[in-house]
Amino acid sequence: MTYNTYNFVSKFYKLLNVKFFHNFYKDNLLKGIRFSSSEETSQLLDSHGIIFKYIENGFTLISKLDPKFESPSYGGEKTLIFNFKINVSNFLNFTDIPYNSSQKLIFQNTQDQSNEKLHTSFFVDDDNIKSHEKDGIVGQITLTINFKNQFFGSQEATKINNELDYSIHFNSRKIKFRYNFYSSNQLVDFSSYFITDEQNTIKIENYKTRTLASGLRVFYIIIDDPTFASETYSKKLYLKKEDNFLSPFSLFLPFPRAENISFDEKENLFFNDIFVKV
Repeated sequence: MTYNTYNFVSKFYKLLNVKFFHNFYKDNLLKGIRFSSSEETSQLLDSHGIIFKYIENGFTLISKLDPKFESPSYGGEKTLIFNFKINVSNFLNFTDIPYNSSQKLIFQNTQDQSNEKLHTSFFVDDDNIKSHEKDGIVGQITLTINFKNQFFGSQEATKINNELDYSIHFNSRKIKFRYNFYSSNQLVDFSSYFITDEQNTIKIENYKTRTLASGLRVFYIIIDDPTFASETYSKKLYLKKEDNFLSPFSLFLPFPRAENISFDEKENLFFNDIFVKV
């Protein structure tokens, strides 16, 4: 019996990837970003048979394997400009960039080489940020490729196909936890309450009082050790009462949430507030 064998050769290859990362998230991936290309870039992509495709935390460009792109007329540097908007809930709350809702983030490559960050510091910082007249966190990515005609304009271009990987990394904001306790009983004596962990190895009881903008009076305790904002936390804390021996009081304290991170001008700190009724 004779079998026919078919060899399928892909007519496309990945030209480059741009990926966004954020250590706030458990998987370190920043998702929910929308992209658009400039008019000149859109024309260049079309003329060079390059396909734009969304990926989970960024985008990829896929190029055709076409002999016509070996022509010198396709050679030379190619500049690609992509605009983006970060549509991520509470992004400013947990991201270590200026606490300003109108910002434009600027990124560009410095070489036609794989595994390059599009910012000079380890994380995105003030050097990448400009003021913006409109509300929202927007940005622009400028990529210059094909410095040595390794993708277009040479006979070697369609044979090498070295994929480029570019990345953008955001850092989490450093915060302090602030637990706010309130009660319908205005006569509650909070002096006997304290915060501890599962093993009762700590005892935090230096509470203070404050009145919220709503007029609600709360007792609050600040966890002095600053921590990086995170999507999830593992350390469990409890509110306990010192003198309740017959019926021990122990209340599990909910984990902080990103929407409750705010800047306290008086303390010059970012607090993650947790509100608990006792």
